[in-house]
Amino acid sequence: MAYLDQQSKSLWQRLWNFGCSLKLAIALASAATILIMGGSLVMHFNPAIFASMEQETMSRWLPQAWAQAPKLVFWVPLSGLCVLLFAINTLCCLIDWLCKIKARWRKTGEYLIHAGFILLVIAYIWGNISGFRSGPHRIFPGERIAIPEMPGYALQLDEFTPRVEPSGRPLDMINRVSLWKNQEPVAKALVRINHPLIYDGLVILPTSFGQELQGFRFHMPSRGLVDLMAGSRLPISPEITLEVRRLLPDARQNSQGRVMQVGSRLNNPAMQLSLSGPTGQLWEGWYFLRSPLPKALKEAGVFLRPIEPINKTFSLLTINRDPGDKVALAGSIFISIGVIFAFFSFYRKRAQGDRPEV
Repeated sequence: MAYLDQQSKSLWQRLWNFGCSLKLAIALASAATILIMGGSLVMHFNPAIFASMEQETMSRWLPQAWAQAPKLVFWVPLSGLCVLLFAINTLCCLIDWLCKIKARWRKTGEYLIHAGFILLVIAYIWGNISGFRSGPHRIFPGERIAIPEMPGYALQLDEFTPRVEPSGRPLDMINRVSLWKNQEPVAKALVRINHPLIYDGLVILPTSFGQELQGFRFHMPSRGLVDLMAGSRLPISPEITLEVRRLLPDARQNSQGRVMQVGSRLNNPAMQLSLSGPTGQLWEGWYFLRSPLPKALKEAGVFLRPIEPINKTFSLLTINRDPGDKVALAGSIFISIGVIFAFFSFYRKRAQGDRPEV
């Protein structure tokens, strides 16, 4: 019985020594490096598969990509497994050091780096399991949108000011935003490029902006400039009112006379208009702004000459959540302090012949 106990202890000791060995660490780190280097080349030549990799968490992206092309993404879980095993190897080394800290305290710097790396791996796994990435969300100034992944939370864009060069290249996107929780504002910030709003694990950052057609400015001989958009009502006379039902930025009419939208960019705009009087609707139809006015409008005394489109600027914001951000911050602090400790203790350990056992 004592012999079996001795064998069992010996086996566990060998396994523990293997888990703490530097050879295993070098092998796992090398394997992960080779897989990631090869995978970066695969990513370069297959953008259709990997384009959304940074826009989603790994737990959501990997199953979708694996279903599309398993031979192109197999390196991702393999490299992740190598990093995870490397973290376990690092944890074994850290525990072994803590058990012998009185004799090996001079290696505090190296093992602070070990601890920081373990915390970073934990933060990454936690963030990919419990976190999310969403967007970019199109939001107009004054608009508030709910955050579906976090019930009770909503994001409001209070003000948006894009800064662009004369050539049109964006320089900055200044967003004044407020975060609401259960109908109460909990955070306000000026969000710009590389300056996100961070609150309770949420990270809100601008990615781009654009414009959407809201209406058109017309000239009317009797009134001057008139702005019309969907929902506008314009009295033409005491008896007749012009109403804008719909506005399409790019439309076409098929052979059956049905008008449909072709695209979202301004190209061939069309308005669905109606004339109403005391007895009800007098006329309804489409006016293609590149074509002459419909005859019914002219007979009613409506003379519109398009001047310019009225656009409304919107901001594109990403809303991400990383519950492990504080753990990652702690890991980075540990690594920074560890590097400083290791740097100043290097020459002392070398003078004493302190070398790692491989």
